[in-house]
Amino acid sequence: MNHFSTRVLFLALCAPAIAQGMPFVFTTSQTERTMSGSGGTVLKDLRPNEVAMVEYWPCPVVSAEKWAPRTCFHTMAGDENGDTWKWNPTMFGSIDALLEILGPVGISNQRTVFWSPSVAMQPGVSGAPGIRPGDTARIVRNGSGDGQVEFFLRQEQVVQALGMAVGSIVDVDAIAADPFYGVFLSLDVDTVVSMGCATTFVRDGDVVMIPAAAITWTSDFRVQSVLPGSGLVVYTEAQMDTFVQNAQVTDRNGVCVTQIQDLEALDIDWSGAPQSFWVCSSTFVTVPALAFTGELLTGCSVLTTSLGGSILQRGCGGLGTSCGSGPTYGFQMGLQPPPGIGVPSFVNALATAFPRQYTLEPQQHTFAQGNAAVIDLFSPGLFTVVFGRFESPLPNTVATSALFPPSLYFPDEYITGNFIWGFVPNGFATYTSPVIPWPCKLVWQSACITAWSTVELSTPAMTDVY
Repeated sequence: MNHFSTRVLFLALCAPAIAQGMPFVFTTSQTERTMSGSGGTVLKDLRPNEVAMVEYWPCPVVSAEKWAPRTCFHTMAGDENGDTWKWNPTMFGSIDALLEILGPVGISNQRTVFWSPSVAMQPGVSGAPGIRPGDTARIVRNGSGDGQVEFFLRQEQVVQALGMAVGSIVDVDAIAADPFYGVFLSLDVDTVVSMGCATTFVRDGDVVMIPAAAITWTSDFRVQSVLPGSGLVVYTEAQMDTFVQNAQVTDRNGVCVTQIQDLEALDIDWSGAPQSFWVCSSTFVTVPALAFTGELLTGCSVLTTSLGGSILQRGCGGLGTSCGSGPTYGFQMGLQPPPGIGVPSFVNALATAFPRQYTLEPQQHTFAQGNAAVIDLFSPGLFTVVFGRFESPLPNTVATSALFPPSLYFPDEYITGNFIWGFVPNGFATYTSPVIPWPCKLVWQSACITAWSTVELSTPAMTDVY
């Protein structure tokens, strides 16, 4: 049996049974805080261009935790804008879409998940075009070094599937995919396209499908090519409004939401049943149940098309508050709400994944010479060390790294040739380095030994000392 068939069989037989406990990686539309407080470290602050994770076991204790800090992306991408500063706090603007292609075996890490930004990544390290708002891609290390871009779906392929003119610009606002079904996406703005039955005005609340039959896949399930004009609107904005109305969910103020307005995130809901129907009276499609969020779903609720529209269920209950029962606070996604009201964010991007948390972030990403670096981290180990070393100060450079297999956490090592190191407690902790006496660039990473006697690495980080 080939890998594709094994994968489909796994998802068909196993995923519905375990879907209630599946974790998410996600982003918020505004800066939020973790329910746990993350030991008082900077890891408690979740920003729109950072990725959080939330697990639904054990119940009822749920806390989102930072999984991919901004500085992790900066370290992987390098000095993409060529200004010699490794720290770029506005990189990506916000992360508007997340995607993980699930398989029968495998742990998600910051190299496996794809994303789509609201602001283009500059090509100083990767080369053009970087990652644009119309792309869904990830940063990898290949034969050309670190900081390279690997695409799941290129902007040009979206344009082609929508039947738009060559050179048109689109902004992907939500995406979900599976090789058995195809790709599902939503655009950030209303757009005139030419696909399916006829020229169509696709709205920002619609769900567009590129059927699997119209896609040529790479061996690792990325989109190699699409048939021109093959896109189909499988759910209109009006139909999404109906799903929202049927779900009977409140926003952060306790008001019952009745419209999608702008579809913000998509994921496949493996606990729901697929639906088969005709599109344009000529094309028969099978669409899985889709988890989704919208611009009006403040409090960070998550809904599903299953059962004609309902609140998505995870291990600890529904991911939203039913109408008449008060506000949707954000507890269900592990977020800390302000007193008496829900969090102001909606879920801006969402993907079922199997992440593990080993995260590191400096308290100050830039600081003057003559000061120490202060690094906050969370370690899952029994024995934990933080390492630092010098990196190139030149523009358009990226920190050197090497593959670190086998890894259950971050898969690449940045700390060969370290000159600073120190032990820290396990769990949430803070490391303070010796004083840094001169201007330089430093890359940081932690290593630990776990209870299973494996050696694991944290996400990396960079600091600019001036």
